[in-house]
Amino acid sequence: NIIAVPVSKLLCVCVCVCLFRGPHGQQLMWKSWLPTSLKVSKKGADLTVEDCSAYDGPHGAQVQSASPSPDIYYDLVASVAHIDDHDTAGALVAHVKVAASYHRKKENTDHTQWYVFNDFAVSPVTQDSAVDYADEWKVPCVLFYARRDLDRLYDCSVHQRQDPNVLVAALPRANPLLMQVAPPVRVLQVDELPHRRALVGLDTEFVILNNEEAELDMDGTKTTIKPSCLSLARITAVRGSGKSAGVPFIDDHIMTTEPVVDYLTKYSGIKPADLEPTVSTKHLVTLKQAYRKLKFLVDCGVIFVGHGLKKDFRVINMLVPSDQILDTVELFHLPNQRYVSLKFLAWFFLDKHIQSVVHDSIEDALTAVMLYRRYMQLRRQNQLSEAIKRLYDAGRQHNWRVPASGT
Repeated sequence: NIIAVPVSKLLCVCVCVCLFRGPHGQQLMWKSWLPTSLKVSKKGADLTVEDCSAYDGPHGAQVQSASPSPDIYYDLVASVAHIDDHDTAGALVAHVKVAASYHRKKENTDHTQWYVFNDFAVSPVTQDSAVDYADEWKVPCVLFYARRDLDRLYDCSVHQRQDPNVLVAALPRANPLLMQVAPPVRVLQVDELPHRRALVGLDTEFVILNNEEAELDMDGTKTTIKPSCLSLARITAVRGSGKSAGVPFIDDHIMTTEPVVDYLTKYSGIKPADLEPTVSTKHLVTLKQAYRKLKFLVDCGVIFVGHGLKKDFRVINMLVPSDQILDTVELFHLPNQRYVSLKFLAWFFLDKHIQSVVHDSIEDALTAVMLYRRYMQLRRQNQLSEAIKRLYDAGRQHNWRVPASGT
């Protein structure tokens, strides 16, 4: 249980221990538990690391013993485990101990709680479940211990670093020799950088890297073995207010190093040549550059307006506060009824025909902004509820298909 490491060689300590005895020499029955607390003591040129979890069993309480001044205590706050799967390469899940400050803010309770993060699924778990590695299919990869008095010694508050150059810098196209007529994109000037609560119309398009794998059971039930893998392929942002309202300031196509199995051209407007650096006439950026732009806008506190944005941000795997999203899918929706397409909303509320041939990201982002303005106008006039009822009546009448232009 005691690990001694010379100070001169100790840069980082990663602990993966099978415990046999506790800090006082007592025999432990559970031999694959991570220590929830470590005591580090300096003795001359050596460090001694001791498990001070003091388990009496799987539900044993952690003992808080008095610590001499040279001793430093570390608590386990997170771990990453590899979940073995013989049919695939397996998966990684994270166990994170969320501090009382979060629960105090969200639930008005003063307690800590362990959570398991498995892709998009986040579930509360017991401490025992978080530190138990008795099963062979669960292998610890990363253990994160934090010094117990860290907040007292250092300023641990998060300061968002915002670099406006990610938006104001005009990047050259990947292949200037093939550059066609420039699209109606005007990068932001320094004096029009987005501020908190500024309105930004956003639309994203995706391509498929891996198709869904599914099988049919004997009763005809479809079971998804592996979901399809989508990758961000285009991102468009338009100004939502001001003298240049409606003018896009981002229209980027994203390069991908992985093979694309379906460009979804009918729905995304993306063609194979659009993402190929050697022949593309589009403004190509890396995925990292696209994420930096989105992250900058999120940190600025802008309000994103778009159609299906909640789903898009989930696929992008970016957490955006709900009060920064205005989703036209939700704005014009009756409870327990179907969601209405952007194309039908544009025809009904704006008398506008869009997506005639393929989806255009700039057109979709601008249409979402216009629909939001129409939504606010109906609210001010106390006509919103009646307008949405008429929307659903028209949808059922036309079978949710936009009538041909001129009819």
